[in-house]
Amino acid sequence: MSKSPQVLLKGSRMEELLRSYFLKTGYYVVRGVPFIYEGFDVTDIDLWLYSRTSSVSREITLVDAKNKKTPQAIERIFWVQGLRVATKATNAVVATTEKRQEVKDFGRELGVLVLDGTFLGKLDKTDAPNALRFSEEEFFSKIDEYSLNKLDGDWRGRMVFSKSLLAKSLSFDSCNEWLSQGKFFAEQSITKSTQRETALRCLYMVCSFLAVAVDYCMKELSFHEQSERSTLIKDGFTYGSKGSAGLKKILNVSMGLIEQHANDGMAISRQVRSSIDRQLADLNTAILGEFFSKNEVARTLFSVAKEFEQMAMSRDFAFDATPTPELRSMLYCLLDYWEVDRVMFSTTLKDG
Repeated sequence: MSKSPQVLLKGSRMEELLRSYFLKTGYYVVRGVPFIYEGFDVTDIDLWLYSRTSSVSREITLVDAKNKKTPQAIERIFWVQGLRVATKATNAVVATTEKRQEVKDFGRELGVLVLDGTFLGKLDKTDAPNALRFSEEEFFSKIDEYSLNKLDGDWRGRMVFSKSLLAKSLSFDSCNEWLSQGKFFAEQSITKSTQRETALRCLYMVCSFLAVAVDYCMKELSFHEQSERSTLIKDGFTYGSKGSAGLKKILNVSMGLIEQHANDGMAISRQVRSSIDRQLADLNTAILGEFFSKNEVARTLFSVAKEFEQMAMSRDFAFDATPTPELRSMLYCLLDYWEVDRVMFSTTLKDG
């Protein structure tokens, strides 16, 4: 069993209490999601919530939590509503120590749910939120224990970037970024025996992001036949959100400029097109299309995402933990896509 929970500052403790509350009510929850616009770090989303309300409906909720003597609740309502629009989220929530009814009324008029001081006071009297789970601070402290993490691929930076994609878009573009990050941590879990636990925690967290995003993308594909879904998912993982048509359009414009303005433009254009076609053909995305298009897989992606997240944040990390068959199937599918040997990976878990 890991050491006792880290003592948190007042604001961090409140965010963890809220995370625990929303986890218990069935949400998928990520704390401290960076919102980056055009390269600028704008702010952190205190809590990012995801819920699957039906086979064709998903909701993303942003929670702004402030535990201060002067919480400026009215201003926070404006702020989180603007953030909701900027991130294309569905709902916005302000958690504040303020107790005035006028604040709740104002929030209701703007479509923002206000969790007031009375609610937070009751929440604060519950058990410590991190008895069985790492706090966000402890998760990143675990990464920082690896003194070479910055030089050896920047583990912390990769996880911060991976979280930031949640605020950007739940799209195949983000999925492809998470696939890249996941492969890195899967390989690190095999090659870095002294950092195996940390690498696996990061891998499981990235896999949870991926599962959420694929679940979100599936709401647009739920009425297609499985064979058609498989093709569309493969197309998304191969070409990104714009699909093959979008990529070809961009490529045609770019190659057209080369053909017009470069010496030997036609030859260079043919060479570039041929190289891109070869690289795309080498991507074994058919594995992903076939797997995620299955009805039984699509139905369980949300629960698998929550299970991956729980494994990543579990205080008592068990290498030999027995995941559900659904989680194991997704993990093995990803290992096959990354061309990471299943047996070697499984041996890594047994040797942990």
